[in-house]
Amino acid sequence: MPITETKNAFVDATALSIGLSQMCTVTAGSSNPTYLVLTALDRNEYTAAASRATGSLSGNGRTAGFASIGGDGRGAGIVFTYQVSTGRYYNSTYGYFDQLTYNASGSFGDVTNLSLFGTNSLSLASSYATNATALMQVDAAGYLGSATVVTQPHFTGTVPSQATPNAIASIADSFVGQAWNMDGCWVLASTIAAEAGASLPVQSTLIGLPGQANGEWIVAFNGPAGQTGNWQSMVTAGEMVVIGTPGGGGHITTCVSGAGSTAMLVDNITYMNASGQVQNSANDGSSADVIVAAPHAASQEWSGVQASSVVIYELDTPIVAAKVSADSLAFLASQSLASLFAATDPANKAIVSWQVYDTAISDAFVVGGIGYSDRSAASALTASSLSSVALRAGSTATTDTLEVRAFNGSYWGDWTSLNVAIAGAVAAAPVLAMPTSSQIWTGGRSIALALPAATFKDPQGQALTYTAHLANGQALPTWLNFNAATDTFTGTAPTTAETIGITVVATDTGGLSVGDTFSATVIGAPVVTAQTANQTWIQGKAVTLALPANTFTDPQGQHLAYTAALSTGGALPTWLTFNAATETFSGTAPVTAQSLALKVTATDTSGLAVSENFTASVQPAPAVIPPPGISLSAQTPDQIWTDGKTMDLVLPSNTFTDALGLKMAFTAYQVAGPNITSWLRFNATTDAFSGTVPTTASFTVGIAVVAADAQHMSATDMFSLTFAASSAHTAIPTHAASFGETVQFNPSQAAGLLAFHI
Repeated sequence: MPITETKNAFVDATALSIGLSQMCTVTAGSSNPTYLVLTALDRNEYTAAASRATGSLSGNGRTAGFASIGGDGRGAGIVFTYQVSTGRYYNSTYGYFDQLTYNASGSFGDVTNLSLFGTNSLSLASSYATNATALMQVDAAGYLGSATVVTQPHFTGTVPSQATPNAIASIADSFVGQAWNMDGCWVLASTIAAEAGASLPVQSTLIGLPGQANGEWIVAFNGPAGQTGNWQSMVTAGEMVVIGTPGGGGHITTCVSGAGSTAMLVDNITYMNASGQVQNSANDGSSADVIVAAPHAASQEWSGVQASSVVIYELDTPIVAAKVSADSLAFLASQSLASLFAATDPANKAIVSWQVYDTAISDAFVVGGIGYSDRSAASALTASSLSSVALRAGSTATTDTLEVRAFNGSYWGDWTSLNVAIAGAVAAAPVLAMPTSSQIWTGGRSIALALPAATFKDPQGQALTYTAHLANGQALPTWLNFNAATDTFTGTAPTTAETIGITVVATDTGGLSVGDTFSATVIGAPVVTAQTANQTWIQGKAVTLALPANTFTDPQGQHLAYTAALSTGGALPTWLTFNAATETFSGTAPVTAQSLALKVTATDTSGLAVSENFTASVQPAPAVIPPPGISLSAQTPDQIWTDGKTMDLVLPSNTFTDALGLKMAFTAYQVAGPNITSWLRFNATTDAFSGTVPTTASFTVGIAVVAADAQHMSATDMFSLTFAASSAHTAIPTHAASFGETVQFNPSQAAGLLAFHI
């Protein structure tokens, strides 16, 4: 809630001036109500001797006084508006809410109730700001709480930060025998509550309206809201009860002891046993002055009271009860406090904390194996659970008194006592009655080992708590869990083989213990010890792959069974088979390229398995690269050219072949015959001869064409050119060429270079 009470009861022997920031805090937020109404109620002004004095509210240099709101009540109120920019509430006249001050009057027994309401309705806030009881009736949902300010000359000491039922009863008893000058029941009840550390809800001042909770106070019975039942049986010590009297009046009283039919009350009334009528005499200094009487039976006041008028206000404090009326403990023995005490909460809140202390200096509390000596409420031991706290007896015969109280997250309850007699023989430690046998766990499998209830026994019959660790004192491995509540091991065994020693320790409430040690052997899965390399298989070729015997190894030496599949889990292709007995793949690779992801799994006789994965790529056979060289692929035939003709001879492109497909360069030579071919040209680019044969040519010459590549490989094509005379020509005899006997061309023997080009 954005607006919370921090202190709701202020009592002093003289007048007080209290800043509103001491009473509550405002936290900025989007859920803050638009308007905050502070309304003050003063109800102790109706007796003849009343001074009519009231307090006042002051802020920003301005003062707000009280005005009559009917009957004996006087009220004052201020409306504050929430400022988003500052996160504070502001009034244009009195300034900021957190800077406002309430100034109590110095009048004897002055009691003022300061109530807060949050609303988003300016009309409602403005109409009822000065009348807390009226505002409660029209906007009970907006009620944020109250604070009570009391001027009480008889008060000494300090107001507690919160009230408890015992404190309410004790404060009420302290008024017995005093003259209650102002003679008002609600003023007395408010004073009792404030001195105990609580402020009554403003609704408690009215009869016949539904009760309203107020922080620490809850409504245990709400007759005006329609609740029915035996309300008288519900009353217990520390509660305050509002009733409508049979005579038509109203009354509020405090239960100081007993419960139900044994309830005893303290208030400022006189009563008549016959009719049960409640009478309040005004204190005006006459013989009618009321002296607060000793506790009296509630039945004297409740005769004829209708349930529809009854509201029971109860403090929201946990109630601790002892489970036994008395207890005893042997020397050096221990006992969990959870077996001795239990707590309930009136508002059904969870108990979140406990405090304990004891009186015997020879005894101690034990939490987590550590002893604590706490002998007073001021130095009490705090624990989140009583099950974690044990009382450990010393060796001195005595009566130890335990004091325990509980906390519900908001309020502490009263202390509850229990006497424990310390005497007897020294306690014996628990014994191991049924040792746990050695365990064998399969790797990768779930573990569930519950130790039997008969494993440990305690001679005193004390409750045992359990812990577990490795036999060497180290913590259990992360894969093994131990539930101390059920004495059970759970987990999943690792896949690697190992043997561990485990110790379970049973400890009684006296801190004495015994251990149970046993071994647990984990059967490990096989392991891959020689990973198969990725394979390359040739298209169309036979495949044979035998896995080495050491590919897999089993830690226990168990027999291994093998299976093979694709890594996806699918079956092998039809062209590939796996022989599980010999761990061999065989088949004929397909003619299409592909890649297989293969998985071979080895499984031992315990059902544990491990797999290896590798790939097999099916690829074409590598290309055969021939040796370098040039061959003569098409021998050029011998030629006959006619005199006087223009000739063109282009060698075919397949005349030469380079084994590596390298580019070839060509040269041509005359290698035989008379050196008279200066008219003949060779184009190395087109591998062509051209020229015009002389009209007088009549001879044969030898021609060599040489092809060479960049690796200096070469080949020669040799052929003859014979020049024949035309019909009009008379040939001149020449020397015949001796060409046919040339076997290997040697350029140094050539008659002449015709042309050269690279």
